[in-house]
Amino acid sequence: MNDKNICRVPECLKKLKARGLCAMHHKRLKVHGDIAKVLPRGSFSKYKHCTISGCKKPHTAKGMCQMHYRRVALYDAPEVVKSIGYYNTGEKYIELFLPNHPMATKRGTVLEHRLVMADHIGRWLKPEENVHHKNGNKQDNRIENLELWSKAQPAGQRIEDKVKYALEILELYAPQYLGSSARRIA
Repeated sequence: MNDKNICRVPECLKKLKARGLCAMHHKRLKVHGDIAKVLPRGSFSKYKHCTISGCKKPHTAKGMCQMHYRRVALYDAPEVVKSIGYYNTGEKYIELFLPNHPMATKRGTVLEHRLVMADHIGRWLKPEENVHHKNGNKQDNRIENLELWSKAQPAGQRIEDKVKYALEILELYAPQYLGSSARRIA
């Protein structure tokens, strides 16, 4: 080989790849910006834990744990948390992130129209209760657009069962219509 076809780094006799360098020195220049920089092989990281203050999770990539790395990838900021703002579900309902709320789902969200109705009637909604949007707009959560529906029904068809169920409904939704005589029947 003549001198024009070998790497320009002193004492390197390898064949040229690009910019007057062999493949190894070209890669070092491209990756590290320095032909002399050599990093150890294997899964080496200079970080043991996440570099975000207060986070003790193990390092995954770029100095961050998996959670903070994902937040940077999605939101361009590691401190973004899920509780900011409203979220639309696939059905166009508005969800709020309230993980400690009694009506929260496993994901920690509460549908806003159920929360508005619960505040209006002064108690948490039961699982068998629905909140219906009168105008069909699932994002219009004004109380005047909402009405409470019940999905529950008695299992039996005997008259005693129906009367008992009717009294339960009245006690729950309209106790003012019950007199002392109605309570004696049950």
